[in-house]
Amino acid sequence: MHSDPEHRLVAAFAAHARAPLDPAALLDICHALIGVQRDEHMLAWAEKGLALAPGHAGFVHARARALRLLGEHARAAQTWIDAAQTRWAPLFYEARLGRDLYLSGETHQAIAVLERAVHSPLPDDQPDKLRARKWLAEAMLSLGDARGFTHWLYRNQGDSGNFRHADVPMWNGQRDLRGERVLVTHQMGYGDQFMLYGALRHWRDAGAEIMVTCDAAIHSVLEASLPDCRVVAARRPLTVAVPIEAALLPDVHDFAPTQQATLLHLPLLTAHDTARPDPYFPAYIRAPESARANGAIWGEAMRAQHRGKRLVGLFWDCAQRHAQTLRSKERNWARLRSMPLDALERLTMNPALGERVQFVSLLHPDVEMHGGTPRGHVSHYAPAIRTFADTTACIEQLDAVVSVDAGVANLAAMAGKPTAVLVNPTGEWRWGKDGAHSPWIRDAHVLRQQTMGDWSNVIAATLDWLGQR
Repeated sequence: MHSDPEHRLVAAFAAHARAPLDPAALLDICHALIGVQRDEHMLAWAEKGLALAPGHAGFVHARARALRLLGEHARAAQTWIDAAQTRWAPLFYEARLGRDLYLSGETHQAIAVLERAVHSPLPDDQPDKLRARKWLAEAMLSLGDARGFTHWLYRNQGDSGNFRHADVPMWNGQRDLRGERVLVTHQMGYGDQFMLYGALRHWRDAGAEIMVTCDAAIHSVLEASLPDCRVVAARRPLTVAVPIEAALLPDVHDFAPTQQATLLHLPLLTAHDTARPDPYFPAYIRAPESARANGAIWGEAMRAQHRGKRLVGLFWDCAQRHAQTLRSKERNWARLRSMPLDALERLTMNPALGERVQFVSLLHPDVEMHGGTPRGHVSHYAPAIRTFADTTACIEQLDAVVSVDAGVANLAAMAGKPTAVLVNPTGEWRWGKDGAHSPWIRDAHVLRQQTMGDWSNVIAATLDWLGQR
């Protein structure tokens, strides 16, 4: 057995060449492709394996996994349905079938499957039960059902790293927070933090004093945006129940929290209210003062240069798709969310639109260097976008933002800027399942692909949206 993933892949190909009808060699190729983070390339090998060994659990799993990474969620779900009679470990089948049904748009059917898994008598920390809870939560939330946040919280036992201060009790659902000092610790990605910290307004309204941790990259933005909270930067926790790091303890002790909560707890405060907040996540983000001053100077110059035109921010390329060291899941999900330049240029090179709109790139220069720059009516933020403070300052000077499903879409919408969010048919739960409006964020206008990978209807809808503004 080769320990190096690339050597294992070469050896698996060689074994298959020697014995092309041996299913074991094909299964080794699938496993080796996972080892080199190229799971999406398993499809052909999994289908060869199924032709030789129909119903083989390993090949069924490999085929469904590859299809999901390629964005073919309906085919992935059908793969599980066709293999219903295969013997699976408890909850393994339900968790994955439910996930792929949800991703394919069969949300109500997915909820039924996932609820069966969640109500299983197996322990709540069983990995597939936790997986089922995550996808049940997101299916419910995509329908605007805030009860999904109760299931989402179980990610704190599974796939979302989090801090745990051993000497401070965890928030237990208490609604009256007068006199309480709550330490709220961060987790997950930038977009999640931008959105979920919007719920802090409800906690402040309930009487809590708040200390917040966040990633260093967004600290200056959150510090400016949450003036009634204490905001400190810390590394992002990557495993469950990580002790508060030593460098953070002096700030924590000075704040003297009486309770703690994770980012995932925040939306639960109002999850069962009869009259739910509208919007659920209120806009609150603003740029730091120094960045705002630079932005104002740039904005004035841009409007003088492009008199009569609206300035519209543009974000089209998710950085993760260029990171070859990331797992296949992250790279492929970023690829499916990103818009190719030829589609984008139907906006930036549209002559009629160019008379009324000047686009401004919101990409970090490193990402634009990898993915390319569209031709046409596209400018760049002259102080240069290097940090989220720069991005926020630029957004504040714009009339609107057009963004694919990425952290910048969350940032712009939570800054209260009219934001067209361009999503593939799966999308994130926060943009809702159907329609043009998010059930959670007021300033997001959602434009959805009809077919995965085909941006034609989205471009047409974006032209209409810009024309109406």
